[in-house]
Amino acid sequence: MRYIPLFALLLSLPAAADNESLQIVRATSLEQTAPHTETDALLQDVVAPVTTAPARQHQIQRMQQALLYYRELAATHDWPAIPKGPYLRLGDTHPHIALLRSKLLLLNDLDASAYIPGQEQVMDPALEQALKNFQQRHGRKVDGILGPGSRRELNISPGQRADQIQLNIHRQSNFTPRTDRYIQVNIPEFRLRLFEHDKPVLNMKTIVGRSKRKTPVFDTEVDRIVINPSWHVPKSIAYKDILPALKEDPEYLTKINLKLVTGYGNQQKVLPASELDQDRLYRGDNFQRFWEPPGEGNTLGKVKFLTSGPYAVYLHDTSAKRLFESDRRAFSSGCIRLEQPRQLADELMRMTHGWSKTRLDPLFSQTRQRYLKLPDPIPLYVIYWTSFIDDQGRLNFRPDLYKRDRHELAQLNH
Repeated sequence: MRYIPLFALLLSLPAAADNESLQIVRATSLEQTAPHTETDALLQDVVAPVTTAPARQHQIQRMQQALLYYRELAATHDWPAIPKGPYLRLGDTHPHIALLRSKLLLLNDLDASAYIPGQEQVMDPALEQALKNFQQRHGRKVDGILGPGSRRELNISPGQRADQIQLNIHRQSNFTPRTDRYIQVNIPEFRLRLFEHDKPVLNMKTIVGRSKRKTPVFDTEVDRIVINPSWHVPKSIAYKDILPALKEDPEYLTKINLKLVTGYGNQQKVLPASELDQDRLYRGDNFQRFWEPPGEGNTLGKVKFLTSGPYAVYLHDTSAKRLFESDRRAFSSGCIRLEQPRQLADELMRMTHGWSKTRLDPLFSQTRQRYLKLPDPIPLYVIYWTSFIDDQGRLNFRPDLYKRDRHELAQLNH
């Protein structure tokens, strides 16, 4: 594997790189690396002007620099796979560690000055920290241990990464928020950010739909906040999850605090579970359905955020807080669960009503359901970016959770 110093120039440029800097990168890359037939066309695409807000433009320019480097890396270096092997930790010695060291050096997670001659196969503190940097940028558990997940990410070739970057430059260049304050949920990143004046003021983990019940990509507006929500169980969940569980356990509804009901509002009536009639379940004029009342342990937690969008997808709290400890959080039936829903409610009420953070305390201390209308709805963008520049200016990658990248890349290159 031949080392080239180009990555140090490309990835050490300031986040606010201007067009002059990009031209320097272009000239240097052509001088120091082997030419290939796509270079000229690629560079024309890479340095194309971007019309978007300054902060987002800087991020896209960083992505463009990364695309240039990964294309050149793919053209000038082999990328041998790190084989399957044992978990390797700080202090371990193993042949795989030398390959790990070489890859992290080329990916700019490891500083070349940290190298100690004769210690290529040793997991030293500098290499452990470099691996943690890599894991952080790829959405893995940050433990500094070389295991199957990290091996899998490290074995993705620079050419594949370049395609991923190219596709996500296209996605991000077409992202045009209607206002400078909005909510953004990135599905593969499992993250929500609230922006004000185009700057993030809130950042939290999310849980999104599993592969068989995908969270859709869409944009809409959050126009209502519901404190102490009840849960009107969707028909799909009733048939896919609840009815099969009831067949196994006739007491299932009681155990999870679900009610069999008809009607809505003042006309809602709770029925005994023994009166369940599948011919009337979500069918007919006065149909039966499942409903969970507000209270402790409610599936939606203490608050949900309703939208005016075309999908029955909303943001909400959850009683299953432990799931946020996972690094891959695709567990829901399509809706988006929030790590810090109360903070989002506080910020939205501040933005739209001028309320202080303590103003909602009395409502959250009760169990009564309350609706709060936002007179100035906040745009919500549910996006699908598998590569991006994070808040610290670092290049990030995420797995293609719903297998969208290949199809969209083929369309882009058609």
